[in-house]
This record gives sequence, structure tokens and C-alpha cells, in this order.
Amino acid sequence: MAIHVARATPATAIGDHRLIARLGALAVGTAAMGGGISLLVWSRLGMLPMDVLHLGVSHALGWTFGESLIACQFLLALTFIPLRIRLGLATAVALVIPAAVADILLMVLPTTAGPPFRMAAFLIGAPLFCCGIAVYLRAGLGSLPRDGIMLAVAGARDDLSRASPRRTALVRIGLDAAFVAAGAALLGPANALHAGALAPGTVLLALGSGPLIVVFRRLANRIPGLSPAPTQAAPPRGTGCHRRMQPAHTGGGQA
Repeated sequence: MAIHVARATPATAIGDHRLIARLGALAVGTAAMGGGISLLVWSRLGMLPMDVLHLGVSHALGWTFGESLIACQFLLALTFIPLRIRLGLATAVALVIPAAVADILLMVLPTTAGPPFRMAAFLIGAPLFCCGIAVYLRAGLGSLPRDGIMLAVAGARDDLSRASPRRTALVRIGLDAAFVAAGAALLGPANALHAGALAPGTVLLALGSGPLIVVFRRLANRIPGLSPAPTQAAPPRGTGCHRRMQPAHTGGGQA
């Protein structure tokens, strides 16, 4: 016969706290991505390779930048089916929030600015975007289609901690090169040069965003509340909340 003694534990509160922290990381990370994207596009000194494709689609179809971002990422999300990548909350959130933030900021930023301001926007936008990716991926609630593909090809699938840093960076570089080529083809050489899509900064971002994401990934591992919950040791036998009543030996039993 087993007697179970009920005992209040903070497990539920800890779980709620971790969920709030993960949702916060998702919101902050995706908003940072949108801010970084808008600063890079506005600088016209170079943009993220994926955004060269977004800008090309926007130019070809007459959409806003954010609308083309959502459309391209949605099409990429279809690859999750053959790659067997798990969909998550972040897959949808990272489609909408960066696009909305980028469209809003691009509307309010001045249409003209001097070289110092454009250079400052570029130098802030690049690390802001890479930091945003690392933070939202650390939340563990799913990934943007592009990043899900990156992790799957790098052999990590849905677990960022299993990704080889070197392989992740190389896969990112390969994907970025393909995005630049497709976007430049849609824009045409003259428009691509005028918009900064084929600027030296684009090459720098194509080569450096992968390694920079790896650096911020390591820093994101230290975010409080997002680390794995510690495993609680089992209580000593015969103590704690589960006490087992041993049957008493009666006559005829072994001494």
C-alpha cells in the first residue's frame, strides 16, 4: 500500500516564468530583426542577402517591402514539409513582426540623409539583425523558414544547440549567395546598384552574418530564464512525498 502525501511545488510557477521569458525573447528578437532590416535597406550601403530577394520581389510586383518579405518566407516555409522541420509559434511570428517593423520604420525614416548617417545605420543595422536572430531562435518556439532551412542543412533541424558553428556559418553563406543572385536578377543591374543591393556592404553581410549570428548565439545562451530547467534529484528512498508502508512480518514468515 502506498500513501501519497501532496506537497505544493514551484514547478508550475517556474514553467510559467520560462514561457513568459521565451515569448519575450521571441518578441524582442523578431522586432530587432525588423529594425536591423530597415536600417540596412535605408542606408543603401548594402543589405542582407535575403532582403535583396525581398526588394527584387517588391520591385517586380509593386508590393511593399514587408509584403514581399512575408510572401517569400511563406513560400520558403513550404520546404518544411519535405525537410520534416517542425513548425512553431516563431515560424508565424517571425513572418509578421519583422515585416511590420520594417515597413513602419521605412515609412518614417527620412528619404535623404548624409553619408555619416547612412554609415551609422549600416553599422547598427547589421549586428541588430544578427542579434535578433540569435535571441528569437534561443526562445525555442520555432524558426523563420530561412533559418529552419539553415539549421536543417547544418544537421541540427529544430535544436539550435546541436548545430555545428562552422557548418552553420558555411550553410548561411551558401544560402545568402543564392538570395543575392535571385534578387539582383529581379531588380536588374541599374536598380540593384542604386538601391545598394549590390554594394560592398551586401558582400560583407553575406560573408559575415553567419559567423556573427554564431557569436550572438553564444551570448544568447546566457539569457536568464531560457536555459534548460535543472533536473531535480530524486528524494532519498523512504523520504519525501512518496512513502511506502512496508508490510509487517507475521508468524510463519522468514526471520
